[in-house]
Amino acid sequence: MDRCRATSFLALLSLLGCADGVPTEPQSFNVEGRVALASLMALSDGHLQQIVAQFEVLASTNAARSADWEQIRPTLDVVARSNVPALMWFALPDGSYWSVPGGHAAGNLSDRSYWPRLTAGHSVVGDLVASKATGKSSAIVAVPVRSADGTIVGFFGSSVYLDSLSLILKRELDLQPDQIFFSIDATPIGALQNDPSEIFLDPYALGEPELERAITEMLAGSEGVVMYHYRGKLRTVLYRKSAVSGWWYAFGHVWQ
Repeated sequence: MDRCRATSFLALLSLLGCADGVPTEPQSFNVEGRVALASLMALSDGHLQQIVAQFEVLASTNAARSADWEQIRPTLDVVARSNVPALMWFALPDGSYWSVPGGHAAGNLSDRSYWPRLTAGHSVVGDLVASKATGKSSAIVAVPVRSADGTIVGFFGSSVYLDSLSLILKRELDLQPDQIFFSIDATPIGALQNDPSEIFLDPYALGEPELERAITEMLAGSEGVVMYHYRGKLRTVLYRKSAVSGWWYAFGHVWQ
């Protein structure tokens, strides 16, 4: 069987066996393909880590330790304007919170699944929620704020809009029409997508058996390659789990 090397950027993910121009199975990976996936992960996780870093700086200030929204709001507004689109918020240990630009919110965050980890003093990066304030599909980035004696007095948080981040990544990666990316959490629920209409979808509820098989294989490992048909087209996807967000990132090629 003749072998061919796909020429698009994403097809550099691997050397593929070809029969009449149709890929059969992955044979090996080259440097360019691994760099492509690494770039996706570095860009996406980098946006989230930047917010964490800025929150940690703010958490050490007297304004943050005061837990007084009027003192906190100006600096949180600066963070909002210097990062990817998101709802920035400050919450008290009882779950009440304020946001930029909404001010005091009617809702309460204490029923969120990530809340026990926050109140135990841990940072949160990558939990997927529908924002209480906006209803938008979001990824949570949040860190505790401690007083001088170590008591937790509040939390800085950000509900990063997944559709906006997906479009930013698509632009930063200069994605071509036959190239795809996505990320999923352990649920699994779709986080980032090159097609924003698929954000927050359950891949097991789409009636696509090959996609279900591929997702199951991804969740069982930390990195690898899968091939599957979805929406009538064959896809080759290289994937790796992130230690930052806990998401599985995938970068691949759609074969016509």
